[in-house]
Amino acid sequence: MIELVNVPSLTTIQDLGRYGYQKFGIPVSGVMDEVSARLANYLVGNHDNAPLIEFVLKGPTIRFHSSAVFAVAGDVDVKLNGTPIEPWQSHWARRGDVLEIGTLTSGVYGYIAFAGGINCEKILGSCSTYLRAKLGRALKQGDKLSLGYAILTGKEGKVLPEALIPRYSDESEIRVILGPQLEHFTQEGIETFLSSAYEVTPNSDRMGYRLEGPRIEHSEKGADIITDAIPHGAIQVPANGKPIIMLADRQTTGGYAKIGVVARADVARVAQTRAGGKLRFKAVTVEEAQELLRRRERRLKAIEKLLKNEARAYKIKIGGKEFFAFVEKEE
Repeated sequence: MIELVNVPSLTTIQDLGRYGYQKFGIPVSGVMDEVSARLANYLVGNHDNAPLIEFVLKGPTIRFHSSAVFAVAGDVDVKLNGTPIEPWQSHWARRGDVLEIGTLTSGVYGYIAFAGGINCEKILGSCSTYLRAKLGRALKQGDKLSLGYAILTGKEGKVLPEALIPRYSDESEIRVILGPQLEHFTQEGIETFLSSAYEVTPNSDRMGYRLEGPRIEHSEKGADIITDAIPHGAIQVPANGKPIIMLADRQTTGGYAKIGVVARADVARVAQTRAGGKLRFKAVTVEEAQELLRRRERRLKAIEKLLKNEARAYKIKIGGKEFFAFVEKEE
């Protein structure tokens, strides 16, 4: 069991989301940064979808009431019993130990995973917290969480190589698939969208990021459409011409025209962009977006095997650029 001693920011239990219920109006929700969350789980030997803690900007202080193996994902200072330890590594904690997590130096969301995950009551098949519908609640000081059973031996001391740690910037080029309602925008409006920098505003949250920048011009069809589905990363443009990127807690349907959808491989980079950060957009095809996702998944699964000692990683240089080559160990 662990106890939340101090909770200075929005801190929730999340997994990869609540799938299969959008037809009933239930959002998927789940972690904002799927990549960092999955890596945190791999570091402690969990599967991708194990429930973990997500915090915003500043992390909690946690007291352990039993031995546990944990990992913190994020660009952040971490201390165990007052001694600095590294994020992106798995560590052993004993009963009575206190974990302190500071403020993220970059990015918005950080994660804390525990070997065995967190025991929680699943609602519609998921532990994800969705505050607007009171599916779960924000964690607070004094909360005690039960951890799932796990054999801890051998799970501590796992280290994600420096070159494989996600790095998030406040200026990013985000790849998008244009559409599906391009007829609701003029050619000039589409060109404005693809050639301009848009700033993430403070009026952004887990539901969506509102952007400020050059106005995107609608065609004579206007900003409104017959309400249809909103995929993860959909970019709606209401009548004011300012785009909104729909994220984890997005509603299931909406009536604003969508100029594009963020390639899934880039959604985490959007989510980790702070207010004031700038995004630029580059159009890619559906096939290119699918290939980007396949590459990401191959890389993540290779890292999972690496951390399980089922593969080796080699750094190679080709044409002046460095790459990682993963080689599975023979049985």
